[in-house]
Amino acid sequence: MSREMQRWGDASKAFDPGKKDAGTGSHMQWSVAARGREMARVKDALGRPEVLGVVITGAQGVGKSSMGRLVVSSLDNDPYVIHLRSASTGEGAPYSCFSFMLARLPQKYLASPTGILQGITSLIREDAGGRDVILVLDNPGGTDEMSTGVLMNILLTGAARIIAIAQQPSDLPVDFHWFLQEGRLAEVQLETLGHEQTAEVLATMLGHRMTAALVSRLHTASGGNPLLLESLVAEQRAAGNLVLLNSVWTLRGDLMVESAHGLEEVVRARWAKESPEAREIVEMLACARQVPLGRLAAVYDAKILADMEDSGLLAVDDSPERWTSLRQQYVADIVRSWLTVPRRRQLRATLLDGREPDAADMSEQEVLSYAALSQDAQVPLSPSHALAAAGAAVRHFDPLFALDCAEGIRRDDPQWVAGQCRKAEALILMAEYDKALTVVEDVAPEQIDALPARGLAAYFAARGNAMRWAHGGAEEAAAVMKEARERLAAIRDRASDGPAVQEELAAAERRLDLEEFVHAAYLGNYKDVIEALETASADQDPSHLEHSLACAVILIEAYSVTGRETDALRLVDFVGQRMEALPETHGLRNYFRLTAFCANLLAGQWRSCLRMLGSGPLASPSELQYRGAALELAVGLANLFAGRGAKALDFLLPAVAQLEHRSVMGLLQLAYAATAFAYAQLGDSPNAYSYLAMENDAGKSGSFLSDRGREFCSDMARRWLGEPEARERLITAAREDLAHGRYTTAGLNVVGATVNGRDEDFRLMEEIAGHRQGPLARLSALLAKGCLAHSPRIMMEAADLAVSLELDAMEARCVALALDYSRSVSDHTTLRQAQARLDRLSQLLVELPVVPQGNAPLLTERERQIARMAGHGVSNRDIAKDIGVSVRTVEGHLYQVFAKLSVSSRRDLLGLI
Repeated sequence: MSREMQRWGDASKAFDPGKKDAGTGSHMQWSVAARGREMARVKDALGRPEVLGVVITGAQGVGKSSMGRLVVSSLDNDPYVIHLRSASTGEGAPYSCFSFMLARLPQKYLASPTGILQGITSLIREDAGGRDVILVLDNPGGTDEMSTGVLMNILLTGAARIIAIAQQPSDLPVDFHWFLQEGRLAEVQLETLGHEQTAEVLATMLGHRMTAALVSRLHTASGGNPLLLESLVAEQRAAGNLVLLNSVWTLRGDLMVESAHGLEEVVRARWAKESPEAREIVEMLACARQVPLGRLAAVYDAKILADMEDSGLLAVDDSPERWTSLRQQYVADIVRSWLTVPRRRQLRATLLDGREPDAADMSEQEVLSYAALSQDAQVPLSPSHALAAAGAAVRHFDPLFALDCAEGIRRDDPQWVAGQCRKAEALILMAEYDKALTVVEDVAPEQIDALPARGLAAYFAARGNAMRWAHGGAEEAAAVMKEARERLAAIRDRASDGPAVQEELAAAERRLDLEEFVHAAYLGNYKDVIEALETASADQDPSHLEHSLACAVILIEAYSVTGRETDALRLVDFVGQRMEALPETHGLRNYFRLTAFCANLLAGQWRSCLRMLGSGPLASPSELQYRGAALELAVGLANLFAGRGAKALDFLLPAVAQLEHRSVMGLLQLAYAATAFAYAQLGDSPNAYSYLAMENDAGKSGSFLSDRGREFCSDMARRWLGEPEARERLITAAREDLAHGRYTTAGLNVVGATVNGRDEDFRLMEEIAGHRQGPLARLSALLAKGCLAHSPRIMMEAADLAVSLELDAMEARCVALALDYSRSVSDHTTLRQAQARLDRLSQLLVELPVVPQGNAPLLTERERQIARMAGHGVSNRDIAKDIGVSVRTVEGHLYQVFAKLSVSSRRDLLGLI
């Protein structure tokens, strides 16, 4: 790594090296928290007889000195340690490394260099008292020749071993180089932290769960430099931007690097060492964020740009435009804060060279970069540029920037109506639904009348979308679409028969069709639009590609919910291939990924869901501010579906923390319910009821699919907690879905309702399974058939199918029933197999969904619910409060439970229920 990159990445002066964070520990621990492999290599080298020591190399701030100290402190043989430090240059006084020992040497040793060498060596042996000696040498580049000679003698005579700390091997004294070449010194190089290592360091530093957005943002800002990472964490905590919400660390807003005064000192100290032209390029990129390399080369010397890239100061991506930015984001943030408005305007004028670009000819990245540069310089954007930048910002999940851009469009501009639509989209992204509706309706009637056909369709689509998301606006949205159709028909009556005019009208019709499909899916009326969606998605006209793909994505959701799970997964593959024709940044791609996730989850393919979330392009830190919660919620739901409640909580709790601060797409209510379900799976009824209470107070969430998911998780949590009313709600929801052709969600509800179910429920399950596709449908059919016939062999077959889907909770349910049924028919072979499998599953699952009854008395649902909570230590008063009954009722149920199970203490209940 070059010296320039080391300089710009140096954060070692940004904070006090001895500082400790309250209740956590020193930065020495943070910097090596994720370096177990490198630490093992250092210790292994020190343990080899033929090796004289280790050289730890790496850029400033990566934790070299910390690594050396921790290695020494972790050695088993309690060595005698001597810390040496040379002068900052090689011009120090003779024996400067050992000056603290010279005063202790007897006079007889001071007469000659040989005597001094022997005296220091003898003194070290005497002080060590027979222990091994470790010399720790920091900054070896400034070691004077006499000190080097003493060191060489100490090492070669075996008096000590050395840990030398240097940025690169060339910083070592020349006499040490042959040690490295001959293998007598081992080199261990420390690199900057990767994303996972950053997460490990942060976990050690902060001590709680963290959101994915927090880890990504801090990793990007620090560049993987551990000391810079600590500085950023300290600054964000001091500023109140890094907060602990429900035991999860999250950021309240964007990272505030400008306030990091320690970092500013580092940047200013290095700033003067760059050439004037290099400094101007840094200023330019600090304002513009990213610029095509060709454009920079037209303004600045290409050789200087190449040198800056080689040094690691600039980063150039692999796209055709070769977008160029500053490698260290904190440098861009701090330098930008220095620049005055006149200077920013000057830089903007230099880059544009007096030519304002045409918005129609710009890519999304170009228009975003241009808008950022103009806003920093306080140069108003033209309405066309403002509209283009607002739309691009929404697609890049940066709603605040979208609002800033759209604010520059005035009411009398032709772009006003479209700008209001962009504002509404940004506000919907931020879950400000009522504001979104207010904004999109702030359009004068005469402005609506003046809209062309496509503009009219786009406006009413945006208005209908805002109405849907606003509380109680779903029905009004249908009336809005009716008005749009009437207005479009009026335009058609007045229009000419020219092909361009007719295509304009046809495009407007397609836009309204799409909005009506979206509306139907939002309400769960899939059956009404499937045929029309199939026709629209089959359109092969290249000019209609975006519309065709959008309809296909909705069709995936429709197939998934209406029992055609296999058809949905096939369509996911087909649409994924067609999506390649769209730009990677196209907003439809994100909608497709979300729908594909839901399709796999509803089909029982939860592993595919996790692979999908882990593949594809990574979201940027700014995107994660709004997408991060949805991504973590998705991972949590996938693990929850598989019965892995503990793993699910690792993602659900960070999702809740983010959504409570910045709600997205009405997902907070679903997150509360899913978290309650996860706690219920773990038998943690107090926490489960706590999140159920929050879910109950949160109100309606939004679309049919998110609402049904929320209701399902809530009722399943209560089902696991033993509430008898939950079964009835699940059955009611299943029958409602069955009446509307939503066979998949009906099937999931009835499977959840039939733990210890009735024959009529199993017959309903079998009926619904007959309308569905895929292995999950076959599993529910086998479960229903086995329960109706009380067949242990069918239940074991169902358990095998659950294994293939890696559904641990469902496997446990099937095996437990197989165990009971095999006892009743004296099928000893199946009984032994089922018992062995259940024993294994009992080690995986904290709570079994079904406990074999054997010869034990059967408890009622309410008795099981109260016994479960009592077994986990919940008091009678708290049980009564949680489930809404009197304390006397709880006491009565517990009396019956103790009598039936022949136990005398609450502690005994935990192993029985």
